[in-house]
Amino acid sequence: MEMVDYSSWTVEAIIAPALKRAMHEGRTSVGSVDLLLEYCRRMGSELPLLGAVIRDDPLSGEREVDRRSEPGNVRPLSVYAAHAILREVAREVLDFRVGRSDVVMPAWTAGVVQVLADARSMSVDKGLPWVGDREVLIALLVNEGSAASALLVRSGTDRHQLLAEVERLSPFRGKLPWAPAVDSLEGAGVLRINMVSRLLMWPVRVISNRVEGRSSGLLSTLEGESSRQAVRRGSGDITFDHVVFAAVSIRQQLVLSDIPEPEGLRGSGSILERYGLLSVDLNLRIVDRGLPPSWAEPLLVPTRPPAFMPEVAMALENLRRLASLDYSYPQILESLFAMPQVRSSIAALTAHRRQ
Repeated sequence: MEMVDYSSWTVEAIIAPALKRAMHEGRTSVGSVDLLLEYCRRMGSELPLLGAVIRDDPLSGEREVDRRSEPGNVRPLSVYAAHAILREVAREVLDFRVGRSDVVMPAWTAGVVQVLADARSMSVDKGLPWVGDREVLIALLVNEGSAASALLVRSGTDRHQLLAEVERLSPFRGKLPWAPAVDSLEGAGVLRINMVSRLLMWPVRVISNRVEGRSSGLLSTLEGESSRQAVRRGSGDITFDHVVFAAVSIRQQLVLSDIPEPEGLRGSGSILERYGLLSVDLNLRIVDRGLPPSWAEPLLVPTRPPAFMPEVAMALENLRRLASLDYSYPQILESLFAMPQVRSSIAALTAHRRQ
């Protein structure tokens, strides 16, 4: 089974600025040209040929839209993942918006969906555990049916020479995956970090965790990751499914980031394995359950973050009580997985293993 992490698609460096620019310009779509121009702005000094693509300042004209009405042989999983990333970035953009009305965000063009799917295929072929930045750029350069390709042709750039430049570079931001749960664990004082500003706060977080319980930081990360999983799936409600996804995702992000298991998490892996969750590609299971939208479906994002369903909020409140009694995170995970609603979610996700 192909296990590739989708969260690492150059979200912060490329996709978020492209989406914000499309919103600012009042456009209804984000195309392959948007992604290529973001690469040009960031990598132009290291890749002279790439920098030459925008020497005529195409930003001053109308943004070109990918000509194809449909992407090619794109698997439903890639379509789902592309939408999940777009929702996640959109949620970040809306975090400081005032008002409660839902917002229709710019959608991916067919060309972008195809490019991201091609980048995933390249990553699988190279044995990479995540989709790296360089793979997205290469997919943009080789995909001849997109608006980005048309921009390259108009600029007179030698595509083969540019690809050779890219291949000579060491991987840029794609050296490590994008791991929000790791950031959360660092902020909670569960993981030590090197950044001076965060290091100054680390003792404060540790003291707070001692007061609220040694697993309180991990529980906060679990709650935050549950909300993120709901955003990725386009849900306004956080369900027990999302909490299960979060428990698995936290561990996966640590593994992908090559971070040794922190002391507070030790023992949780064996629990996940016992329930069959470490052997499950949750994204594939989600697609199997019919959740991926059409690539062309409008992206409606609630202005407010998703909210916990009442029964989930009650369960988490009980887990916080256990944390205050100094239960370990594995003990809390066991209590969570013992709940009938959670057992039902796990059974649905692992049903294929019993067939």
